[in-house]
Amino acid sequence: MKLSNNMILIIFGILALGIMAIVPLTLVAAQVLNPKPDVDPQATIQAMVTQALGAMTPTPTSTPLPPTPAPIYIPVTVTPVPTSTAAPTSVPVTYCDWVAFIKDVTVPDGSAFNVNESFTKTWRLKNRGTCTWTPDYMLVFSSGSQMGGTTSVRLPYNVAPGQSVDVSVLLTAPSNPGEYSGYWMLRTPSGALFGSGDKANVPFYVSIKVRQPQLSHGTVGGNLCYPSEFNPPMTLYFENANTGERIQFAIPENEMVYSVLLPVGRYYAYAWAPGYNLEGAYTETSGLMKIFSVEAGLTTPFINLCDWSPYPHARG
Repeated sequence: MKLSNNMILIIFGILALGIMAIVPLTLVAAQVLNPKPDVDPQATIQAMVTQALGAMTPTPTSTPLPPTPAPIYIPVTVTPVPTSTAAPTSVPVTYCDWVAFIKDVTVPDGSAFNVNESFTKTWRLKNRGTCTWTPDYMLVFSSGSQMGGTTSVRLPYNVAPGQSVDVSVLLTAPSNPGEYSGYWMLRTPSGALFGSGDKANVPFYVSIKVRQPQLSHGTVGGNLCYPSEFNPPMTLYFENANTGERIQFAIPENEMVYSVLLPVGRYYAYAWAPGYNLEGAYTETSGLMKIFSVEAGLTTPFINLCDWSPYPHARG
């Protein structure tokens, strides 16, 4: 059986009263049997009762508090609110007359030409606008190097929006070496210029390099040592040592020296005096004809024709 706190206190109270009733009798008997001086019987009884009650009174025990539950964390998912995308309100820009450059059909940028050399430049253009180009539309020079006297050319046929056309112009390279660029646009019948780019105002162009012509000839000279008091008329021959091709020159009477222009190459040189049946040649000491070279822009001197014979000379 489980006792409550009140019942325990009641039981302790009854026991305490019983003890208090017994203790005086015990003290009286002890006093009679063994009396002691200077002892207060009442104080002694009170002290004994207090000690007995203290020993019998149960010490209250503290009731532990229930443990604090650990906090439970619930993850919170934040869902972003979608932002509304406004539909574009701007209208794409377009033009009535507008060019889209497609490619250089001829003369790519950086093409090289000799000074004063003519060439034809062709662009492929697309009608990017909303208006049809007619033959009244013109290809016109706008800036840069003009490269000749042509300043405008008509379009060859109607070009509807979305269609392409090749436009050409005959040009001439400038007379000085260097790099040159000429800019061209299209022109409407009313005289307005237009081109490519976001605002239909960018020209298309031709860009070339001009070089000095490569020299392909050199000069050859020497003496005509005919064995007489005068030199008869003769024919001068230069035979290509590689191909056998011959180039001839007529030399008038009494010419003692010669100077001629020959293509670059390697040659034999000889002369024939038809009225005297003698051949003179440029030879080695052995009597065989000697090869010499002609270089571009240079002079090859001392090709002397001094070995004369009634018989043809052998090639060395």
